[in-house]
Amino acid sequence: MRLLLDIRLSGGRNEGLDIARELAALSQPPLLVLATAFNAHALEAYELGVADYLLKLFTEQRVEQCLQRLRARRPRLQPAGPLRIAARRQKSLVFFDRDEVWAFEAAERLTRVHTAQGVFDVDLSLSAIEASFGRALARVHRNWLVNVTHIKVLKRDSETRVWVGEGLVADGRGIHVPVARERAQQLRDMLLASATGLRRKT
Repeated sequence: MRLLLDIRLSGGRNEGLDIARELAALSQPPLLVLATAFNAHALEAYELGVADYLLKLFTEQRVEQCLQRLRARRPRLQPAGPLRIAARRQKSLVFFDRDEVWAFEAAERLTRVHTAQGVFDVDLSLSAIEASFGRALARVHRNWLVNVTHIKVLKRDSETRVWVGEGLVADGRGIHVPVARERAQQLRDMLLASATGLRRKT
């Protein structure tokens, strides 16, 4: 949370500074900016941990500088879900970034992860993986979760399939993944929503 306070809220007393002292005692104080026509309280203000101290009459450039300071102190959000995948190959554990995943496949009571480095076994079900990674993966079939950023081709004829991997089918590395009939249109719409180049059919 960010808060801008004038030190003299009612014109005579330093209520803004009193509020700053109370906020500084909180376990998670907001980013606070104090504004005033006097520099007498600047030292105490910075000791209280204020993000900035604006002296009136401040310019547009000074306000922009203040905003930059606030942005710099804003906590960075961590990406949702795990960043890495732990998989098995025989007796070895293999680790790779989630962005390296092409797809997850449920097959023969196992879950397999397909990547450019090969195919590996993971211990989680598709439902658990889907819950962990959210929108980064698309459920295109009851047995398949696909990393949308690696979809290179969507083919619709007697059945719908996507080519997932690196490069196109003829010269790339990847896998064909079946798309369930009831999910095909939704997948197509999702892919087109984040792309340009085609005239949309109405």
